[in-house]
Amino acid sequence: MTDQDVDLKLIQRKLAREMASRKQAESLLEQKSLELFETNQKLELAVAQLEKSSAQDILKLEFQQQIDALLIYFGRAFLDHHLDDVLLSQLVGKVCESSLIKTCYLQLNATLNLGLKQPFYGHQTQINPDSFKLQWRGSQLDIPLIVNREKIGQLSIGVQDTEQDHQFIEQPLRLIADLLCRAVNRQQIIYRNIESRKKAEQSERATRDFLAMINHELRTPLNGLLGSSELLQGTELDDHQQDLVENLSQSGEFLRVIINDLLDYSKINADMFTLLPRKFEIRSLLKTLSSIFNSKAQERALSFHINLADDVPCAVEGDMERITQIFVNLIGNAVKFTDQGSVTLNLGWNNGQLQFQVIDTGIGISPKAQKKLFQPFTQVDRSSKRSFEGTGLGLAICNQLIQLMGGSISLQSTLNVGTTFTGQIPLRKVDHLPSAAKDPAKQLTKLLPQDLSVLVVDDIRMNQIIIKEMLAKLNIVPDIANNGLEAVTATSNKSYSMILMDCRMPTMDGFEATQKIRDLGMNMPIIALTASTTLSEREMCFNCGMDDVLTKPYRSADIQNMLVKWCKN
Repeated sequence: MTDQDVDLKLIQRKLAREMASRKQAESLLEQKSLELFETNQKLELAVAQLEKSSAQDILKLEFQQQIDALLIYFGRAFLDHHLDDVLLSQLVGKVCESSLIKTCYLQLNATLNLGLKQPFYGHQTQINPDSFKLQWRGSQLDIPLIVNREKIGQLSIGVQDTEQDHQFIEQPLRLIADLLCRAVNRQQIIYRNIESRKKAEQSERATRDFLAMINHELRTPLNGLLGSSELLQGTELDDHQQDLVENLSQSGEFLRVIINDLLDYSKINADMFTLLPRKFEIRSLLKTLSSIFNSKAQERALSFHINLADDVPCAVEGDMERITQIFVNLIGNAVKFTDQGSVTLNLGWNNGQLQFQVIDTGIGISPKAQKKLFQPFTQVDRSSKRSFEGTGLGLAICNQLIQLMGGSISLQSTLNVGTTFTGQIPLRKVDHLPSAAKDPAKQLTKLLPQDLSVLVVDDIRMNQIIIKEMLAKLNIVPDIANNGLEAVTATSNKSYSMILMDCRMPTMDGFEATQKIRDLGMNMPIIALTASTTLSEREMCFNCGMDDVLTKPYRSADIQNMLVKWCKN
């Protein structure tokens, strides 16, 4: 082998090695390029996924912020305003403006009493009225609106075609549905309260009308009864007739107490009761009590005493009629439940309060019965042998009246020994009482003009006769009008010193008649003759132009008092 051959082989082997190395390098390069390509593909995929995730997060955040703003705005709007069609339409529109929502439809039951003009809002779609569960139907979410376990409507929301998690979308939309339910519930409560208030006002008006009617229907015949009794007592009667008249008068007085109790209890519970204080003498009160109970006590062979302490003022200011009513009830009970012995009224004075004790030697009250004695319609039968008449309202009314006056009452009782009621009533001491209030009858000749003319306006014949007889005792012959229209005509033709005007009459009532008389420029005193004792009717009397109020049943002394008060020289 020549040297050339050797060199050629060396060159060939070298060339083969270089070619192998080159192929190896190319293979390695190809492998590295493939790995780089795969890595680049993975990187691009990761970047795409990251970009997609970031966009979704941004969309979620934007959606959440939109719903939060909507909840805050309409939460305040529903609190500040009544739920109406405009608000609900605005809500549906705002929901549709959210980034993930394409449609919104709200339907409310037409039977809801919300004052709405239409039952649906937004883009109408098909709903399932019987479904009580939240459900997805494709891209539509149906949320039932439930208030007090009743379905009141449905909120249906069409969601954009996204890959968002349904649970994420449901949560804020549930809050919107909950906001609607609360707004509807609040509106229903408001409407129920309004309806309840209307019913309460209607009930109050009905109560007022009933009390006014029953006042008139009960007191008007009682006015005839007591007025006739008083007039009979002023005539010549034999002993038997005098006894009958006294029985008639006492029965009438007790009937007045019962009527006052029933009406006052109704007025107190209807918040219509008003105290009417005036100045009066204590001796006038005691005279009334003596006239009522002296003969009653004698019939039962009881001693009746009234003890007046020296420090009790001669005159005070308070509601004399109600104070009389209190003592009539207390003394009347004492006389009724005392078979033998005595009934005593003690009156004293301490720090502007009239102190009283009503003591009887009767059959007493058991401790168990004492606990409910001041409850209304409670009749405690204090005898195992007898039952007693009565409404069961007397002591309850006494307690309520004394509390209204700012006083108090309590009792101590022992079975078969007797009972003592103790209490105090705040009254204002009066230093000087006008002479007319003391005894108006004695002042008539000096205080009243000789040519006094009076017009009596009343539609009831009995009342006309009684008041005419009462005025005749004062040498006054009144003119009579049967209704307000006749009264207006009479005043147009003649000048009167005083008009005694009944309030409730046919054709024209006393209120309208008084207004027309005032419109004619007449300024004579007009005194209301009314069977009502409610504050509202007294205000009506004064508002139409009347000067004073005389409540039925009235006495001759009441008429005299009005004459002296308004017609004196």
